[in-house]
Amino acid sequence: MTEHPMEHPVRSEEKFVMTERQKFWSLLLVALGAAGIVGSYFLYHGHEGHVRYWSALLTVAVFFQGIAMASCFFQAATYVAYGGWHTVFKRVPEAIGMFMPVTAFLLLLVLALPNLMYDHHPVYHWTDHEAVAHDPIMAGKTPYLNLPFFFIRFVFFVGVLIFLTYMMRKNSLLEDQHNDLRYYRSNLTYASLFLVFFALYISVTAWDWLMSIDTHWYSTMYGWYTFSSFWVTGVAVITLVVIFLKKQGYLSVVTESHLHDLGKLMFAFSIFWTYLTFCQFMLIWYANIPEETAYFRARYDRFMWLFYGIFLMNFLAPFLILMSRDAKRKMTVLTVAAIIIIVGHFADFYLMVYPGTVKTPQFGLIELCALVFYFGLFLYTTFAQLGKANLVPRHHPFLQESLHHST
Repeated sequence: MTEHPMEHPVRSEEKFVMTERQKFWSLLLVALGAAGIVGSYFLYHGHEGHVRYWSALLTVAVFFQGIAMASCFFQAATYVAYGGWHTVFKRVPEAIGMFMPVTAFLLLLVLALPNLMYDHHPVYHWTDHEAVAHDPIMAGKTPYLNLPFFFIRFVFFVGVLIFLTYMMRKNSLLEDQHNDLRYYRSNLTYASLFLVFFALYISVTAWDWLMSIDTHWYSTMYGWYTFSSFWVTGVAVITLVVIFLKKQGYLSVVTESHLHDLGKLMFAFSIFWTYLTFCQFMLIWYANIPEETAYFRARYDRFMWLFYGIFLMNFLAPFLILMSRDAKRKMTVLTVAAIIIIVGHFADFYLMVYPGTVKTPQFGLIELCALVFYFGLFLYTTFAQLGKANLVPRHHPFLQESLHHST
């Protein structure tokens, strides 16, 4: 395939400028969400109320933490794969990735504060010492499921991932100032280390934050299952931000070919998520062992509409919408598909948490306020980070490859 001249010259100093309107609305969402979260605490009384309150905060905190981690993984994976196609919009996953320190701190509060406020965390039954003493299964898991080790794992692994993400971002910005390959080579090292720690920790996140809610249940596929949900949601969010920037007049060098590849990632990993989801369910259903099927019985009996709904939103809709080549090259179609994927995978995380804690479908003030708070914080942080660097990296060694990318 021969190279062709670019339709739009690269604006070497193109920077995103957050408007006062964008700043106002994002901070307003943060303020309204925070006020609602604080006020909701006084509306949900008793043990059941506290369980629902912290379940809502945990679900949203884990969901946005996953988006940030997936964006960091996108950076690291493309570095190690020597990928060049994404270079013209690499500032987008960089900016979203810098949201991880914020989400990590908030998630740490959600995990730690209830242990200080109550006898045990309302969401995690294994933090109740009295219950553990009378339950042989939970007692057998205490070498792993105990609070000191739980928070040691969190602080160590998340701390390492944040540090490596910060270093990749720092080198990327320095690369803009100095046309020197050492920054790219240094990022190859940081990206490789990130993938090693991420591969170790992504299953641990699933076990710690989500699977330990249903203390008696376990699945060897659960880590991959949650990773696939994190990953495809992260790609959908990156796609929406890229499209938003293009519609605002930025990133003119992003072509249909770049959008096509983002669409292919959403399409492929929606199928990958479905494969893992079906395999996990099918093996447990076929074996029909009571201690394994209890997890799915809780979700099928009381959340049947959502149990089937996530397959429609996370597999059938993306599969049909993004099947054709032309669909993956149209911003409107990609926007619709990405929104469906994000909503569908939030529902997936909701289904991971609520049947094991709240027991019945609930969605009200606390769930809405938590989403509004995190969404506003995401917008403000991402926009602020986008404004700190050129939207198109000037000295990246694969810039020309990305500019002439064609599929």
